[in-house]
Amino acid sequence: MKRFPWKSFGIFLLGMLTLAVGLISVNVFFGLRRPTPEGIIEDWGSICFWYSDDGSMRSSISPRGCFSTTCTRQISQVGTALIEQDAFKIHLDSTFVLAETSRFPLPCTENCSGGGSIDFNLGVLQVGKYDVWFEDEPVGNLNIFSGLPTPRQCFDNQ
Repeated sequence: MKRFPWKSFGIFLLGMLTLAVGLISVNVFFGLRRPTPEGIIEDWGSICFWYSDDGSMRSSISPRGCFSTTCTRQISQVGTALIEQDAFKIHLDSTFVLAETSRFPLPCTENCSGGGSIDFNLGVLQVGKYDVWFEDEPVGNLNIFSGLPTPRQCFDNQ
């Protein structure tokens, strides 16, 4: 009966372990592309409000700028919505972190929806005229009607 080649098995195991550690090191330290300052967008391009089927007010924010769907990767989307019912104010805030990707030799699609959007459920709002704010700047007025369906209302900052 032939003995098991422990020495060869040990060399094989060390080689595989070295390969795994090397691949992990390359992926962690060299494969990670950090977002550039141009990829961190803290400004709004479009803010929309509409009523959903369940009767709650919905809102969405998209980043300012034009980002191709085929050449932009969404890394992070964070936003907050604060409603002051007594003062009829809506405060919104968002941060988008985007990275440019390459499709070489193919060109990027010429559209502007690659930045994505953040959706909020604002719940049921009282009838009235709300002041909409993005961070510290006024955006516009949102009108909530009584007895009539409230149409979709959007604000653009392009």
